[in-house]
Amino acid sequence: MATRDSLSSIPTGKAHGDTGEAGTLSAPDTGIRDTSSANQLKMKPKNVHKIKALIVDLGSQYCKCGYAGEPRPTYFISSTVGKPCEAADVGDAHKEIYVGHELLNIEAPLKLVNPLKHGIVVDWDCVQNIWEYIFHKAMKILPEEHAVLVSDPPLSPSSNREKYAELLFETFGIPAMHVTSQSLLSIYSYGKTTGLVVESGHSVSHVVPISEGNVLPGLTGRVDYAGSDLTNYLLQLLIKAGHSFTKDDHLHILDHIKKMCCYSAFQPEEELGLDLEELRVDYELPDGKVITIGHERFQCAEMLFKPTLVGSSQPGLPALTATCLSHCQEAGFKEEMAANVLLCGGCTMLEGFPERFQRELSLLCPRDSPAVAAASERKTSVWTGGSILASLQAFQQLWVSKEEFEEKGSTAIHTKC
Repeated sequence: MATRDSLSSIPTGKAHGDTGEAGTLSAPDTGIRDTSSANQLKMKPKNVHKIKALIVDLGSQYCKCGYAGEPRPTYFISSTVGKPCEAADVGDAHKEIYVGHELLNIEAPLKLVNPLKHGIVVDWDCVQNIWEYIFHKAMKILPEEHAVLVSDPPLSPSSNREKYAELLFETFGIPAMHVTSQSLLSIYSYGKTTGLVVESGHSVSHVVPISEGNVLPGLTGRVDYAGSDLTNYLLQLLIKAGHSFTKDDHLHILDHIKKMCCYSAFQPEEELGLDLEELRVDYELPDGKVITIGHERFQCAEMLFKPTLVGSSQPGLPALTATCLSHCQEAGFKEEMAANVLLCGGCTMLEGFPERFQRELSLLCPRDSPAVAAASERKTSVWTGGSILASLQAFQQLWVSKEEFEEKGSTAIHTKC
């Protein structure tokens, strides 16, 4: 679905008994210097400074898009694409592809496809469908009139940047583009160029050390769990508590329950000792039925610290971060990384998570005095960083023009991006 300044138009319930902003952009010193020469200027698109740049962050759950210079994305579009099931009648006169709000109220049986696996694009046909929707249905703009900045996830193959260039230049005819690391954009959203980015979104989590605007090679940590796994674990806990849910039909409701009612306990052992009446919160489902949630409110977040709860042998997020810090010590960057641990991504928005994460990391790294920061708008940190970066005058020389790509091919992408 696509919504303006809203994450979802799908009906959700209401939370009772528990509480669940415009902003300005501050630019970091990215270290980008104006080194353009006469030859470089020839390769830049004409009047690039007058072209309104579009910032697009394609995540596993939502694609965030909007214009450079804005404090937050204009649209959140579902990253899921609907295709007719093979079982559908051959003569059915339905669209072949459904994206965004087109997925709502569709009676035809659909196969839902997510073009990303662990945050990395694996289905470029679906990605093209999403971009067509962005340009023509959501933003309602002519792509040939806008430069585009695209985010690229950690550990993504370099060939994906080339594929983005081919798609945007050859299929949509945009005048200029730039592809850059999601983690770099996240750190820019904090107004910094050095720090340890701990990013947990919908389907994957990363810990990425960055020094002076450069991702330190070979030190990125990754675990294949994030927000969607929390939602699925909450489903298991609620079913165990006697509630009835159909996973496919109610996953969006469970996601809403997670965001409105759940939290990360600072000391879960103490929470278990609380009177159940102190924990209980009522949640009204869309059909009017009211369910009561107790210990499940904080138990679901425990999987971020103890993935064994969901059968995973991967380390918890604090342990992954501690391991990355130890690797940074070998590279000589540990002190500055420990002083700037930056939480990013929607999964870190859970109430109480920053405090619990700080506690666990401090216990694992007592000598390093790690300092954890959590910006209020960190669920869109990647997009916000892109909005900041594309607004900087010094950045304008790093746009790859269509003419430059036609002349130099992938070399232009890897030189400037």
